Amino acid sequence: MTIPTDAWVKISTASGPNFSKDGTRIFHLRGTQPLGSGLPQVWVMDADGGNAQQLSTHEEKVATLRRAPNDDRLIWGIDAGGDERQQLWLLEPGGTPRALTAAPEVIHDLGGFSPDGGRIAYAANARDERYFDIHLMDLATGAVSTLVQGEGILTVPSWSSDGSKLTVIHDLSGGDQRLHVLDVATGALAEMPRPSPSRYSAMRWVKGEALLQGITDHGGTDFLRLCRLDPATGACTELFAPPGRDVEAWSLSPDGTLLATIENDRGYALLRVGPADGDRAVVALPQGVLADLAWAPDSARLAFSLQGPTFPSGIWLWQNGTATPLVQPDVLADSGIDPASLVAPSLVEWPSFDGKMIPGWYLLPNTPPPPGGYPAVVWVHGGPSGQTRANFRPDIQLLLSQGFAVMMPNMRGSTGYGRAYMDADELELRPQVLEDLAAGRAWLAAQPNINTSRIGIMGQSYGGWVVLAAATLQPELWKAAVNFYGIADFVTLLERTGPWRATHRAHEYGFPGTHDALFDRISPIRHVQNVTAPMLLLHGDRDPRVPMYESDSFTAAMEERQKKVRYERFTYAGHGFIRPDHRRRVYASVVDHFTTHL
Repeated sequence: MTIPTDAWVKISTASGPNFSKDGTRIFHLRGTQPLGSGLPQVWVMDADGGNAQQLSTHEEKVATLRRAPNDDRLIWGIDAGGDERQQLWLLEPGGTPRALTAAPEVIHDLGGFSPDGGRIAYAANARDERYFDIHLMDLATGAVSTLVQGEGILTVPSWSSDGSKLTVIHDLSGGDQRLHVLDVATGALAEMPRPSPSRYSAMRWVKGEALLQGITDHGGTDFLRLCRLDPATGACTELFAPPGRDVEAWSLSPDGTLLATIENDRGYALLRVGPADGDRAVVALPQGVLADLAWAPDSARLAFSLQGPTFPSGIWLWQNGTATPLVQPDVLADSGIDPASLVAPSLVEWPSFDGKMIPGWYLLPNTPPPPGGYPAVVWVHGGPSGQTRANFRPDIQLLLSQGFAVMMPNMRGSTGYGRAYMDADELELRPQVLEDLAAGRAWLAAQPNINTSRIGIMGQSYGGWVVLAAATLQPELWKAAVNFYGIADFVTLLERTGPWRATHRAHEYGFPGTHDALFDRISPIRHVQNVTAPMLLLHGDRDPRVPMYESDSFTAAMEERQKKVRYERFTYAGHGFIRPDHRRRVYASVVDHFTTHL
C-alpha cells in the first residue's frame, strides 16, 4: 500500500530535556499534531515521563531552551518564519511567557544565565548587521549593557561560577575559531594563544575557574577531542580522544563524579557514562544520533534526546548504567505508518578519483524491485561542513515507500571524518567534490537491482549547489534533479547572503576579485546551457543564508533556454521547510517530480 505524503508530516518529536531545580520534572521541546501546530513548543512532564503539559503556544518553532541555575525560570528563542532573527522569551513559574527582546530585525544568540540567575549574556547584531556585540541583560529590570563591540560572528557560551568571566568565541570560518576570555567588570577581552586554526565548542570553566574544558582540535589534531585549556597560555591537556572519532558533546554531573560524552562513530553516536576520572562504559542504545545531555540535580540521572533512521527524536533517561525511553513518539498512532516498514541504512564507501575513500549510506525499498531495477535518488547534505547522520528523515523514508532506492554520500568537505577530510574541498579544491559524486553515482549504478538509466539527485543549501553543479557540469549522469534553496552563483550569494555571513562564507568558498576564475568554473548559472535533466527548485522567501534570488535567477536562465524546470516558491519560509503545510507541499512535489521523470 502506498503511504500518502501527508502522513509523513504528522510524526511527533521530543527533544531538549532540562531538569527542574528539584529534579522532579523535565522541561523539553515537543512538536505534535493534531493537538499542536507541529512546530516544537515548550512542554513540561514529570521525571518519569507522565503528566505532560504544554507551556508555550507560539506559531513559530521554539529553540534554545534553558533553565535558570537557581529556580525554574525558562528562556527560549523563536524567530519569524525561519528568518533566524531570534527573539528571547522568559517564563517565570506560575506566569505566562513574555518577550525579553522585541527587535525582529536583530539576531539574539543566547549565551546563558549568570550563576546567580539575575542576568543573561547574549550576542546580537543590532548595531550593525555584519557584527555581533556581547550584551548583558538584567532580568529584573530589563536593563541592557554592552560589554564588547564585535568585528564578526561572536558567541558567548559560558560564565565562570563566580560570574566574573565569560568565554567568547569568534567564528571566522567553519574550521577557524578564536577563543577569548571576557572580564565582566572591565569589558577587557583576552585572546587565548593557539598554534593553528582551531575549533572550540562546549567550553566550560573548571579547576577553580583557572582552566576551560571543552571540545577542540587545538594543537592541530585531526579529530575533535575533550581537552582542558589554559586560556592564559594556550596549553592543552587531552582528557578523552577516541581514535578516529570526533567527540561531539560532554557533560559533567553536578557533583563532579560522573562524565558523559558523545562521540561520532561514522555517523552513529556513542554515549559513554562513568567516573569522571576513570573508564566509562558505552551505553547500550538503538543505533542513531544523540544530543542534549542534561543531568538531574541528584547526579544519578541523565536525560538526553535520541533518534535513529527508523524512529523519530524522543527523550531517554540513563540511570544505574541503563538507558530507557521516557518519551518515544508513536509513529503508527501519529501517522498510520507501520514502523516495521521503515528502512535502516547500510554504511558503504567507494574510492574517488584520487583513491580517497568516500563514505555514505545506502537504502533499498522493502518492496521487490520492478523490472529493470529500482529507480534511485542521490541525496546530498548541506554545509559543506556538515554530515549525513543516522537520524530520522521522513523525506527519505517517503522516497523509499514510493519505491526509490536512496544513496546519501558524505563527500570530501564533510565533518565527522577528521579535519583533513573537512578541509579537502576548500577554495580551488571545490571541483573535486563533483568527482566524489560521480564516483558515488558509478558505485550506485553497479549495485544489484538498480536501474542505471533512472538515477536522480536532490540536495539542500550547499547540497543544492551540488545538485545544480551536477545538472550543469555532469548532465549525462542525472535523469532528474531537485534543488532545495541551493547556490546558483557564488558571486551573487556572497553579495546577498545575510551580511553577518558574507566574510565567514567567503573564507570557505572564495573572495570576489580573488577567486573569480573559480567562481566562473563552479557557479551553475554559468553553465545552464548544458542541462538535460528536468529540474524542480524549491525556495523560501525569508531565507537569510541562500537568498531566493539564487533560485529566481537559475529558473529564469532555464526558462530562457526552454529547459524543463518547475519552481516552487514558499511564503514565510526560511532556510528549510519546518512548517507542516510547507512540508506537505514539498513532499508531494518531490514525489511527483521523481515519479514523473525517473
